[in-house]
Amino acid sequence: MYFFIPSGIQRGRYVVYMGLTKATWIWLHNRAGILIIILVIIHLILHWNWIVRTTRNFFGKEKGELEDNEDKKIEDKIEKY
Repeated sequence: MYFFIPSGIQRGRYVVYMGLTKATWIWLHNRAGILIIILVIIHLILHWNWIVRTTRNFFGKEKGELEDNEDKKIEDKIEKY
């Protein structure tokens, strides 16, 4: 794609830059933004397990520790009854 800086100041509603009007550029900008948001959501869904594991590792909570705590809570509830 060939980029250039047009000479002078162009004003008005139907200014054309690289063969496209301002309205077309706005439309392309909005659609590209929506596409990027959709791709980011898909990316997060596909890598959700990695996000969870990394977060647990960062905060020092191992999966085994969480299960042990849950077992202790269950045992405490059983002892109360």
